[in-house]
Amino acid sequence: MKFLKNLTLVLCFLLIAAGTCYGAIHFLTNEKDATKDGKSNANITVTSSVTKAPTSSEPQPTPSVVLKKTDSVKVENVSDVIISDLAKNVLPSVVQINCKVAMSDFWGRTQTGTSQGSGIILDSGEGLLYIATNHHVIEDATAITVIFPDSSEAEAELLGSDAAGDLAILTVATDKLSDDALASCRVASLATETPTEVGDMVVALGNALGYGTSVTVGYVSALDREVSGDYGEFLLIQTDAAINPGNSGGALVNMKGEVIGINSMKYAESYSRIEGMGFAIPITQALPILNELKKQKSFPAEEAGYLGVYITTVTSEMQQTFGWPKGVYVSSVMENSAAASAGLISGDIVLSVNGIRVYDTEQLISRVTSYQAGTEINLVVSRENDSGRSEITVPVTLMVRDDIKD
Repeated sequence: MKFLKNLTLVLCFLLIAAGTCYGAIHFLTNEKDATKDGKSNANITVTSSVTKAPTSSEPQPTPSVVLKKTDSVKVENVSDVIISDLAKNVLPSVVQINCKVAMSDFWGRTQTGTSQGSGIILDSGEGLLYIATNHHVIEDATAITVIFPDSSEAEAELLGSDAAGDLAILTVATDKLSDDALASCRVASLATETPTEVGDMVVALGNALGYGTSVTVGYVSALDREVSGDYGEFLLIQTDAAINPGNSGGALVNMKGEVIGINSMKYAESYSRIEGMGFAIPITQALPILNELKKQKSFPAEEAGYLGVYITTVTSEMQQTFGWPKGVYVSSVMENSAAASAGLISGDIVLSVNGIRVYDTEQLISRVTSYQAGTEINLVVSRENDSGRSEITVPVTLMVRDDIKD
């Protein structure tokens, strides 16, 4: 029994040794064939993507993975824009603004300070240059100076200001300017028809930090970004082009040199944790307000227009819960008021005043009181009906608050 066991072990050893010897001889033979003429086939490249049946007993290479071919992305050729050339064309439309501002300290004492910003030459006519800027640039200003591209200065007059839209218009008499100053400036080109899209390259121009007009470049990061400011809620263009204090009121332009927005604000936080989030008022949103400011005449505060409604802002929660549009909800209407005479009803949501969008109660009040009592304005309201909500236009003749009989 022990003899058979030992014999079996010897036979196994001989079989293993014979197999190993054959493998070594076979390997050496292949290696020799592979290195003929100094060439090596150690790296095999598979050129065919079709798997074929083997025609011999030789080992076949594994076929490569076939990736589905897709169409290449088509990109239209866009002519290169030289930013320096664009800036030269646009800078004559941008001015610096310096203001003397009356401020009150902690004890109520009045002190004089300064405010610096930027402006855009919006229009000219009847011996005047019309300059658009932000309301917060000229707020509480006792004197306003405009510095033109040739560095000449002139005193400006405040034609009108709208806190709800954070916009204002200044005028400068052209007879106060030298020929060189007039030659150095021009009316801005506005992007009233060119659409703005996310990803568009833009250039911001303005009086950053009061050092003089500067140029920064970036992209449109977002559109219709809802931002809460000191004067209410705004739907703004977001950009990563650097917008710093002093840029307010300056121009945000596209690659055609057209103004697409008025630089207004940026997000700022301690420790500089937020960068590249600047905002501009879309020019299409600003123009109706600026045009109204050009037409408005001054009048005593007691003659300001009044609607006679109790209102509340439509919040994001209300929008989601009830499906309401953003605007100002009319809770109730006073009897014998301008609103009642016009047919406004409880449940209406005011969307705009004379074509100017309103997003909260402060904006609606500011819009209405900017008109003198007796003026007819058009309100666009969203009204509930059997099929949901629809928009209607309601003409309203404003009244003086004291004329409404309780």
